[in-house]
Amino acid sequence: MRGNKIIGAGISGILALSLAACGSSAPAAGGGQTAAGGSPAPANEASKAEAPKKADPITLTFVVPNTTTTQPYVDIFKKYEEKTGNKVEIQALPSGEDYGRLLLTRFATKDYPDLFQMDPGTKQYVKFRADEELYDFTNEDFLNRMTDSIKQFQTLNGKVYGIPWGSSGGMGFYYNKDVFKKLSVEVPNNYKDLLAILDKAKAAGITPIYEGVKDAWPVQVFSLAGWSTFIDPVIGKEGVDKIERNELKLADIPQLKEVLQRQHELKTKGYFQNSLLAGTYDEQQNLFGNGSVAMVLQLEGMLPALAKKFGEDFVRTKVGFFPMPSDTDKGQATITPPNQFLVSKNGKKAKAAVELIKFMTTKEALDIWYKANPGVPVYKEATAQLYPAQEDVVKYTQAGKAQVNIKNRLTASMVDYDKILQNMFINGNIDEAIKQIDEKYRKDGANKKLPGF
Repeated sequence: MRGNKIIGAGISGILALSLAACGSSAPAAGGGQTAAGGSPAPANEASKAEAPKKADPITLTFVVPNTTTTQPYVDIFKKYEEKTGNKVEIQALPSGEDYGRLLLTRFATKDYPDLFQMDPGTKQYVKFRADEELYDFTNEDFLNRMTDSIKQFQTLNGKVYGIPWGSSGGMGFYYNKDVFKKLSVEVPNNYKDLLAILDKAKAAGITPIYEGVKDAWPVQVFSLAGWSTFIDPVIGKEGVDKIERNELKLADIPQLKEVLQRQHELKTKGYFQNSLLAGTYDEQQNLFGNGSVAMVLQLEGMLPALAKKFGEDFVRTKVGFFPMPSDTDKGQATITPPNQFLVSKNGKKAKAAVELIKFMTTKEALDIWYKANPGVPVYKEATAQLYPAQEDVVKYTQAGKAQVNIKNRLTASMVDYDKILQNMFINGNIDEAIKQIDEKYRKDGANKKLPGF
């Protein structure tokens, strides 16, 4: 496998850089057995009495977004079933903002999933009222398997309610190297270079960028990647802290409007596919993979999906990454921390769900996951091979040119962010989009009773 590095526990230093912005089962009780009346029981009867009764097998429900590649989970759960007799049923729900809403509805009706996957960050603790609803993993020994930087990212007020899963990845432009070679272009050194590449692709009859507007959630990537490059350098950590405390309104950040104007400009110049509003994540992968599209704005999770459709060699030799370029340089990479698993402490099978997580964070299970999903591991025992596009992200991180996705740094949520941007694509009203983003963010902070809101 060309161009790939094996990484393991040593990657924790890289994770620390990327995130800088922001019980074992008890032994069965023993003791001698006696027959009625106090006399010792025969050896064979004592042996039978000491044998622990095996619990009846159960089936756990595991909820994930429907964009998840589930085969690695199937393989892990097969090993789990062999060891315990328990089965795991995977339930896929619609992705994006709808996913969180559907899970909150299930909590409200006490239809608890046994285990479910959520976006990263402690804001999910607030969303699901962790103290009342979520299992507290703080004192579980297996937390020591996490890299230190990730454990810190998962901790809120000294408590850990979410178990990280997956890898830290890049959000930005993924490009087809064959298409770039055909166009005789290189990774852009600035935003002007990016526009020149888009012009050249359009003139050659190649779709410059494919955008999944119909699915809504992909349209967030441009502005979130743009935040790291165009907004963070201007407002700094102090500005982000003010947004967190509701001392700075999103509507009062002129650079946010400029980023959305840049995104709208790509539409007016015809840099997206012709059937823009019908764009889907699935078609995005297909057209990118067959060379009809020069680049896409996506998350790292697209890479294993492409490998499944077009083969490992395609992802290892044909796909590269670059961040949103600024007007003067290559810009800052946007980092997405790993997803996490949450367990409702009020669920009937909470104990078994916790035991499942313990198994999933063993080296045996992690090796299955990272073999299918190359990426930066978040557990010390794990090793993984990186795709070249992931190595590109690591280079920016090591150079100090990376920033965690702004949505993962804020406790209040940018509610309906994807739907608002979807409407902006349709009506072109940038001012209305910013107004809605700002109002919904502050309303969410007030609903969660966060300080300053």
